[in-house]
Amino acid sequence: MKTRKIFNLLIVVLLFSALFSMSACKQTEKIVMGEGDWDSVIIHDQVAKYIIEKGYDVEVEIVAADTAMLVPALRNGDVDFSLEVWAENIVTYYDDVADGYYDELAVNFDDNAQGIYIPQYLKDELPQLVTVRDLIDPDYVDSYIEMFRDPEDTSKGVIYGGPESWAATAFLNLKMEEYGLDQYFNFKTIDSTAALNTTLAAAYRDEEPWIGYNWEPTWIMGIYDMYLLEDDEYSEENYNAGIGAFPSVRVTVAATAGFDARYPEITEFLSNYETSTAITNAALAYMQENEATAEDTAIWFLDEYDSLWSTWVPSDVYDKVKATLN
Repeated sequence: MKTRKIFNLLIVVLLFSALFSMSACKQTEKIVMGEGDWDSVIIHDQVAKYIIEKGYDVEVEIVAADTAMLVPALRNGDVDFSLEVWAENIVTYYDDVADGYYDELAVNFDDNAQGIYIPQYLKDELPQLVTVRDLIDPDYVDSYIEMFRDPEDTSKGVIYGGPESWAATAFLNLKMEEYGLDQYFNFKTIDSTAALNTTLAAAYRDEEPWIGYNWEPTWIMGIYDMYLLEDDEYSEENYNAGIGAFPSVRVTVAATAGFDARYPEITEFLSNYETSTAITNAALAYMQENEATAEDTAIWFLDEYDSLWSTWVPSDVYDKVKATLN
């Protein structure tokens, strides 16, 4: 009888130890998310982190990983997944996916744009200005030079651009020459995104003329109503000569090989993670206008886009996340 009691006690101890070990493993379980150094990915990462931690009870660690670091980290498993992989900006991306180094789970958004913009209030005054080539229309070019006058060279207008080191700047320099825009306009490069946006914000505040390069998604495109001048349809051959529009880029959700086997439920969630440039612009604008952190912006996102993210997860996960928001 005494032996049986000791045996039963031993079984209880072993079961308790096993349960404790399982609990400890769960508490220390952690997945790693690679994060670039641009604002849009920071917001998306916080949204996903909140859903995973509150809805799936798995800890998420976010590590800095710009594009050059992210690709090898995904390949060797140092990073489990990333929510903004700009596929066309990675030379090896499609080969890596085909070779099984990492998996494309979803397209976060692919409706991004970049090019020459003017404020919408200006477009409303200039219905004839639709395309980039319209800037040199003989009937209007003199008025455009006057409107966008370069204070440092009053014989020409000025089109603002980003830093000299950007690939977009090199492309636009080619375009200025190829289209003959350089006969009438100077392309003025600016050292930083912040300085470029300052020129736009100052003009917008007083509803003054402004023309220049920008891209989406960004907070400034979320705050200000801008019009992208149309261009010839993109082709790789023309693009290399400075002709036509910038290509849109597929911004994907990618996970390291084997992640789906380890975390099938989280993989299903990430496979449903799809937004848009407009949604991302709005989130960036909220963060900028409210001086909010990315974490605060994620909470706003989950409240604002409840009908969207509720489709990404099963109802039990949705209820758990929603309860923490309430």
